[in-house]
This record gives sequence, structure tokens and C-alpha cells, in this order.
Amino acid sequence: MIDAKFKWELADNASSLTVDNLEKELGISRILATLLAQQGIDSTEQAKKFFEPSMEEIHDPTLLHDMDKAVERIEQAVEKQEQITIYGDYDADGITSTSLMYETLLSIGANVNYYVPNRFTDGYGPNMDAYQRLIDNGTQLFITVDNGVSGKNVIDKVMEAGVDVVITDHHELPADLPNAVAIVHPRYPGSNYP
Repeated sequence: MIDAKFKWELADNASSLTVDNLEKELGISRILATLLAQQGIDSTEQAKKFFEPSMEEIHDPTLLHDMDKAVERIEQAVEKQEQITIYGDYDADGITSTSLMYETLLSIGANVNYYVPNRFTDGYGPNMDAYQRLIDNGTQLFITVDNGVSGKNVIDKVMEAGVDVVITDHHELPADLPNAVAIVHPRYPGSNYP
């Protein structure tokens, strides 16, 4: 038998009436209606707003810590046609953010590739051997997505080697952060991001 590392806690049961109404009024499955209700969405208006958000509801991305530095360094790399490597993560939000960043940079003419580590051989987060292989293959700028804030040892070595790193991450911030060109993070201490 495998011992669980975590104890699963089930979400509070949603009101049957709310679930029934959402299911019927929106024409969605009971499972989806239940998930919405568990998130506090209890009216068709709230559900429609959730499914089709407007641009006015999205927070200004320039409020994110170091966004200006990240944009400036990425623009410089695009203009100079430097090799940019997106260093992703192998989980759902890591793959998604790697894809989005790759497509976005391609659309503005960047010389870009990506690397998604193998969880069994590379482990989680920045891996110096992987970074070195990518540097040896010409990478001049790394952009991390969904990782990096906990990779001080690796990121600092990469920066000391003269290769810039822009970190985009949302995980817990350690006390000692990497010395990257930019750390774009929604919970960076002192930032104004809502």
C-alpha cells in the first residue's frame, strides 16, 4: 500500500438548488454546475461573466513586478535576433504557459525555442545541466515560465556566465531570490498587482 503524502479535502457541497438552476439555465452538465457553485458562482449572470470575461475585468499586466524590465529585455532580444529559450515546466500550467509564450514570441518575430524538462531526469525547476546544454546550443536569453523563483543557485550561475534570465512564476517566493534580469510574479513583496 502507498502512503499518501497529502490528505485530500473535498470541497464543501454546493446547494442542490443552485446546482439545479445552473445546470438547467445554462444547459451544462451537473458536474460543471457543481464546480461553479463550489467556487461561489451561484447565478447565471456570474457564470456567463466567468465563461466570457471582458477586458475590463483583467488586471493591468504592467502592474506585475519587473514587467517593464522583462519587456525591455525581450524586445532587445527580438530586435537583435538573439536566441531565446523558454524554460517551461511539465505540468498543466507549465505546458500551457510554455505554449502561449512560444506562440506570442513567434508572432513578433523572435528567434525562439523552448525546453520542457523531463521530470525523471531533470527534476523540477531549473537544472544546470539542461541550462548548460541550451547555452552551448546558442541560447542568449532564457525566459522561465511556471518556475524559476526557487532556482537561485542555477539562475545565478547562468547570469554569471553572461546569459540573461527573465523569470515568470507564480509559486511561493523563497526568502532568497535569484539574481535575474526580471522576476515577474503576482505576489512579489511590495508590488501593486491586485
